[in-house]
Amino acid sequence: MEERLAVRVLKSRAEEVRNLLKKLNLLDRNLKPKIEGDYVLFPVRNVEILEKTLSEYSLETVYTLFEKRFRKPRSIKDVLKEIVPENLHVYIPSSIDLVGSIALVDVPEELKDYSGEIGRAIVKLYPKVKTVLSKEGGTVGDYRIRMLRKIFGEDSTETVYREHGCLFKLDLSKVFFNPRMSGERIRIASITRDGEYVLDMFAGVGPFSIIIAKKKMVKVKAVEINPDAYRYLVENIKLNNVSDKVTPVLGDAGKVLENEKEIYDRVIMDLPFKSLEYLDIALKVVKKNGVIHLYTIGEDEDTLEKNVEKVQDKIREMDHNVEILSKRIVLETAPRKFIIVVDLKKIS
Repeated sequence: MEERLAVRVLKSRAEEVRNLLKKLNLLDRNLKPKIEGDYVLFPVRNVEILEKTLSEYSLETVYTLFEKRFRKPRSIKDVLKEIVPENLHVYIPSSIDLVGSIALVDVPEELKDYSGEIGRAIVKLYPKVKTVLSKEGGTVGDYRIRMLRKIFGEDSTETVYREHGCLFKLDLSKVFFNPRMSGERIRIASITRDGEYVLDMFAGVGPFSIIIAKKKMVKVKAVEINPDAYRYLVENIKLNNVSDKVTPVLGDAGKVLENEKEIYDRVIMDLPFKSLEYLDIALKVVKKNGVIHLYTIGEDEDTLEKNVEKVQDKIREMDHNVEILSKRIVLETAPRKFIIVVDLKKIS
């Protein structure tokens, strides 16, 4: 409870006076108004302005006790503003990746000493989160493993993530997974047609393959090089009851598809840093009028057009006629670094 100056008005005038106090920025929103008999009492602040308002609108004031209003914090900054020095507020992260019961966050160097407080703030915002991990640099190696550091919560890095009605079990310390690609995965599923044979060249734990298989009557071949990701891919196929639609294959897509006899209606190339190196293979195994979804990385403000030029240059090196169906920036992964998708149609 807190004692505060209050405006006391009859219930019949309560809404009128409340709106007036809000308009004049006099209403103290941190305290709850209260009712006493036929009167409503509004907690107020800024007494200097209030005195003029009182005389103009014939308002009565009293001192009384008010309950504090609980306000759920809306951001990490809301939670940390009383803990982190004001000169460091600009560095407080605003972006969080939620993967099941795990939260991933970039902790800037300036706030390393406050890592634990940032972790606690995230759990306060998202009570279902059990573990908070700090991203320690980008992904490394052919398996695209991200270095992570626990800053709060349980030690486990394994979780179950739900997306578009599908479940994905995974261990973020052993496999690559990007929850921000959710919109792109459902886009591809929505444009895939029943009856297609789809090749997912870099399947990971299976988000593209499984979401497509759940949404459409298709066959999918899902290739993955990382043995840990492959193990989760197999488990997730069973978990989502698509064993009759998705065939997992362990190995490097380049070697797996080197002597491929089958052809595909649609090919997904979600390996942004290296996908262009595999484009010749994709063009060999996609059928005439088939579609390739090629994901690449761009690093400047002209990134979209420059990346399209790179794709076109690569195509010119090969004996194929290809039409660009669409091109767009999917998301920003870091300052001035973007994932781009180019949708290609093989003409001949």
